[in-house]
Amino acid sequence: MNKNNFLKSVIIFLFLFSSAHAQDTITIGTIDSEPEEKFSKFGYIANYLQKKLNKKNIKVNVEIPKDINTAIKLINENRLDIFVDSVYPTLIVQKKTGVSIECKRWKKGSEGYKSVIFVNKQSSINSIEDLKGKTIAFEDEFSTSAFYIPKKAMEKHGLVVSNKGEPNSLKYSFAGSEKNTAAWVLYKKVDAAATDDLTFESFDKNLFNVIYKSKLVPRHLVSFSKNINYELKKEILVILYNMHNDQEGQKALKAFSKTKKFSHLTSDDLDFLEEFN
Repeated sequence: MNKNNFLKSVIIFLFLFSSAHAQDTITIGTIDSEPEEKFSKFGYIANYLQKKLNKKNIKVNVEIPKDINTAIKLINENRLDIFVDSVYPTLIVQKKTGVSIECKRWKKGSEGYKSVIFVNKQSSINSIEDLKGKTIAFEDEFSTSAFYIPKKAMEKHGLVVSNKGEPNSLKYSFAGSEKNTAAWVLYKKVDAAATDDLTFESFDKNLFNVIYKSKLVPRHLVSFSKNINYELKKEILVILYNMHNDQEGQKALKAFSKTKKFSHLTSDDLDFLEEFN
């Protein structure tokens, strides 16, 4: 064997050796200010993915950033590859990082929910337009159903949602929980409040009227960093789409906050995301 052929053989051997023994790492996660519980729940999905990807020698880790800015930083630094969260945080993260929204998660068995705006049964308010110059309670500033969607809907109807003192603006407060928003409306601390239809079903219908209900909002979205390998992303999506079809996958989904399955985004989902983005 001449010198050139020998060197080529060595290079090929080293490449194959390093490829066989290299272990790539991908990271999945969500935002939570108290991450301990989420680490264990996401661990079930991470372990399942890792087992399914074992032929590629890929390790799957979990990362739970405590706030949206940390999530953005981790994604941009290639330390968070798969981001699972509700619509509003996902859209913010997408604008700052370029993640691609690929599918949806049926969290707690639900494909989605509808955002609702409700008022006291005794109120004369019958429509979004009637809220002009009134007050409303939202849950918190990152809630999809109880802030982002209703705020967008009211702005589409020509209302100014602001606490800056503009004439006839709709002033708002954050109640911090669904129960608080209902109590504030009931005891007339505010004129209206927002929540999701699933939560509203637990309220006494004799006390409130719904004046707005949105289209179906995807429960959770699954996004991928633009830096993740395209072929690897496709393989992971196939694994997610088929989890509910095998017994081990069903167990992992159940442990993952009773997730029913992962599924493709529908045309209605895509239209919704475009409309409210």
